[in-house]
Amino acid sequence: MTLKLAPKLILGTALIFSVSTLSAQTADTMKTAFTTADSLKAVAKADSIKAATKPNSLTISVDMRTRTEIRHGYSVLPTQDTTAAFFTNQRTRLNFDFKTKKFDFYASLQDTRVWGQQDPREGQGTATPTEATTYPLYLFEIYAEPHFNDKFSVRIGRQRIMYDNQRLYAENDWRLPGNSHDAIRFIYNNKINFTNELAVAYNQYGENTFTANYKPVGFVNYKALVVDYLSWKISKSLNFLTINTADGYQSSVPADYKTTYMRFTTGGRLEYSSYKWYFTMSGYYQFGKDSAGKKLSAYYLQPEIKYSGIKNLTIRLGMEYLSGQDTLSSKDNNFVPLYGVAHRFMGNMDFFARFPADVNSGGLINPYLFFMYQNKKLTLRLENHLFYSQSNAAFKGKGDLDNYLGFENDWRINYKAMPFLDIESGFCWAAVTKSMTVVKKSGDTKAFPYWYYLSLKFTPTIGKFTF
Repeated sequence: MTLKLAPKLILGTALIFSVSTLSAQTADTMKTAFTTADSLKAVAKADSIKAATKPNSLTISVDMRTRTEIRHGYSVLPTQDTTAAFFTNQRTRLNFDFKTKKFDFYASLQDTRVWGQQDPREGQGTATPTEATTYPLYLFEIYAEPHFNDKFSVRIGRQRIMYDNQRLYAENDWRLPGNSHDAIRFIYNNKINFTNELAVAYNQYGENTFTANYKPVGFVNYKALVVDYLSWKISKSLNFLTINTADGYQSSVPADYKTTYMRFTTGGRLEYSSYKWYFTMSGYYQFGKDSAGKKLSAYYLQPEIKYSGIKNLTIRLGMEYLSGQDTLSSKDNNFVPLYGVAHRFMGNMDFFARFPADVNSGGLINPYLFFMYQNKKLTLRLENHLFYSQSNAAFKGKGDLDNYLGFENDWRINYKAMPFLDIESGFCWAAVTKSMTVVKKSGDTKAFPYWYYLSLKFTPTIGKFTF
C-alpha cells in the first residue's frame, strides 16, 4: 500500500486522541455511578494535596545485574554432540530522576557486556556488538515530561513503553539491553478509575536532506508507530482495557522506499476478581499488511483463571492461542505479538520469542499451569508449558507429523537478601518431539535441553536530594 505517511499519521493521531479525550470525559461523568467512586475520590484528593506540597527532588540510583548462565538448549535445540555454553553477562544502569510539581526529567545511562568479550586494557577493543551481548555506552532512557495539570502530561524522548501485562508492549527487562522507543506520549490519568495514553513515533536513520527514506544499518525497525492505550476500572471487581495500534514498515525494495506497509492490531482485556479468584480474557486481531506487503488476517486469545486462597500460594491456569498460516489462505495469518515479552509467557527457555520465525509460520497453542509461593523475602515459582503448533503449515513437505511439540518445566527462586540486592536462580528443561525439531529447524529428540542461571541484581540509591 502506497502511503503519504506524514499527513495521514498526523490526521490519524489527532482523530485517535480526540476520541480518547472524549472517552475520558465520558468516563469522568460515569464514575459517580459506582459505589466505590467516593472512596477512590477521597484517596485521589489526598494524593493531590500531598503532590502539591512535595518539594523538588533528584534521585540518583544504580541498577546493576550480573547473570551467569549454563546453556544447553536455551532458544536453540541441542543435538547429542552439543556441548554446553558457560558465561557471565552484565548490565549496568546509572539513573537520574528529577521531579518537580510541573516537570519531570529522567535519564538512564546503560552499559552491557559479557565478561571477557572486551579487552580491559584497551577499552572497547575490536569486539563486534551482537544482539544479546555488548552495546556501546548509551542512553537507554532520556525524556522530559511537563505536567499541565494533575491529570495530563506529555512525555517526550527515549522511553520504555509498557502496557497491560506487557504481552504487546514491554520493557523486555530479561534481554540484556532491554527495550525503549523514541517517542512522544500523551498521558491522561484521572487518578480515580481511568487512564488513557497515546504514543506516537516516527523514525529516520539520519538528518535527510531530501525524502523520508529510512535505512537503519544492522537492524530492522518500524518507521511509524501510533498506539492508544485505555484502562477503565468499571467497578471494584471489574476492569476493562484496550490497546489499538498501528505500526508501519518501509518496503524492503530500495526503489520502493516511498511505500510504508501499515499493520493494525486492535483488541483488549476484560478482568474480573472476586474474593480469592481472578478471571481474565484477552483477545487481539491483526489486519492491514505485513512488512512484505502481504495482506494480514491474524488473531490472539488468552483466557486465564487464578486462585490465591491458599496461604502464600497462587495458582494460575491459562492458555495462549496464536494463529498460524492457513495453507488455503492467500493472506498472512501469522499473529505477531508486536514489541512484547515472550519470556514470561511462553517458557523461560525462549523457544518461541520471534514470530513467525520461531514457530515456522505454524502459530502456537500454549496451555500453562503456574504455581507461585511467596513470603516476605522468598519467592518460588514452578511453571509448566505444553506446546502445540496451531496449523500444519509448519510441517508442509515434512511428512505426517503431530501438532504436539513438547513440554517445558521451569523452576525459579528469588531471594531478597537486602533491600538493594535480589538473588535469582532458575533451572529449566524440556522434552521435545520430532515436530519441534522441524519447527525450530535444529536439534534432535535424543538430546536433553536444559538451562541454568544465577543472577544478582543490585539496586542501591546513591542519593536523594530535595530542594
